[in-house]
Amino acid sequence: MSSAVSATQSEPVRQICTVIEAALSFVGSGIAGTLWWADKTRQDVPCSADGGCEIVAASKWSHVDLIFFHHVPVALLGLLGYLFLLSTAMLRLGWESEKAQKSLHGLIWLITAGGVGYSWYLQWVAHFEIGAYCPWCRASAITMTVLFLTATVEWAAQRRRYHRGILANE
Repeated sequence: MSSAVSATQSEPVRQICTVIEAALSFVGSGIAGTLWWADKTRQDVPCSADGGCEIVAASKWSHVDLIFFHHVPVALLGLLGYLFLLSTAMLRLGWESEKAQKSLHGLIWLITAGGVGYSWYLQWVAHFEIGAYCPWCRASAITMTVLFLTATVEWAAQRRRYHRGILANE
């Protein structure tokens, strides 16, 4: 199997996954941006009847200390992460280089893997430590999870094509 044929066969899966990643990153940016703006302006977001969003937003877990930056809103980190993922997905849509595609895809996979872990850790904290439910935070965790799954599906498809190419050359 030649590399030209392999690259041509990988295009549809890559493009579909990249478009999905861009769309989900855009949605995630809206969710995280809304939460960050609410934190910045000290406004409440529309939430469930029990007021879980306000309870979660007021908790000590809603802000983190980073090396030189103190009391950084977690929602701002989410917004920056989603915007980075959106930018990376858009770069992938415009780049033709196979090496650049693989590097950018690996970056998306790593960022979403970290995002999934942290998002679901925060869901655990909200449930067991805070005792409140924020649908916005859950929506962000689900969005990040689907982003990660999309990147994983693309990775698995690349591995299958790679192994089929090796077997065809034997």
